[in-house]
Amino acid sequence: MSLRKLVMPLLAAATLVGGSMIGASGSSAAERTVPPKPQLDCPYYSVCGQAANGSSFRYTTCNFEFQLPNLVGSGPLVNNQTAGTVARFYDKNRRLLFTSTAYDSRTVNWTPVWYVRAC
Repeated sequence: MSLRKLVMPLLAAATLVGGSMIGASGSSAAERTVPPKPQLDCPYYSVCGQAANGSSFRYTTCNFEFQLPNLVGSGPLVNNQTAGTVARFYDKNRRLLFTSTAYDSRTVNWTPVWYVRAC
């Protein structure tokens, strides 16, 4: 078998793979410029969250401090309450960690969060 018959299929395959990789990396670069929005079903009037371990919550009651389930890792937070409504999130010593003003959708690290006031 000639050297040319061996090399030509390899070059063709390399060209295809290289072209695929260029297209894939170009696509990935475009996707990286727009961060994905957290996905979580959260009905209107609710503040909701879910951690990496699968634990989740959904609250609507105002003027009440809820102890969160065992939330570990990062995951989505959605504040789908009436526009401008502020949810407050606290650590285990009930110190304010952060707030979320409706409408808000983002990813947070739930591990240090122990309590929430929906509004």
